[in-house]
Amino acid sequence: MTALRQWLLGVACTALVLAAAEGLAPKGSVKKVCRLAGGLALLLAAVGPLLRLDSGLIARAAEEYRAASQSCEAGLAEKSNLLYQTIIEDNTAAYIVDKAEELGILCQAEVTCSNDENGVPCPWEVTARGVWTEERQAALSRLLEDDLGVPPQRQRFEEELP
Repeated sequence: MTALRQWLLGVACTALVLAAAEGLAPKGSVKKVCRLAGGLALLLAAVGPLLRLDSGLIARAAEEYRAASQSCEAGLAEKSNLLYQTIIEDNTAAYIVDKAEELGILCQAEVTCSNDENGVPCPWEVTARGVWTEERQAALSRLLEDDLGVPPQRQRFEEELP
């Protein structure tokens, strides 16, 4: 930021000096030469710092930018996966509640996902809270195993009294 400020200040000062010199120069060929020399001086003031840039500095800045970009990308990918997992958990819980209603069960469901061997979030554990008979609980348990692949050992049923 300091380098940018110094560059802008140099260009502005050069432009001010050139404007004053041009105003003081007599008309005719002297004024034309003054404009030409002023234009070259302004060009040198504008481009000069670029000629003095350290190529190693530019390479380090580019590497830092690349590293920051990769870190940001990794963080976004992680957040995206977490959001994807949350959506799957919520939609699966809604599916379970709908299927339970078809079985005559009023309940709430909570689903926990885990990644499969391909890194895709799949339902891993289900907790259902409600009131049911043993037959209806067994039917819901079969549904969880058949439709979602959640075996009985990862199913929890908690009775909530109305």
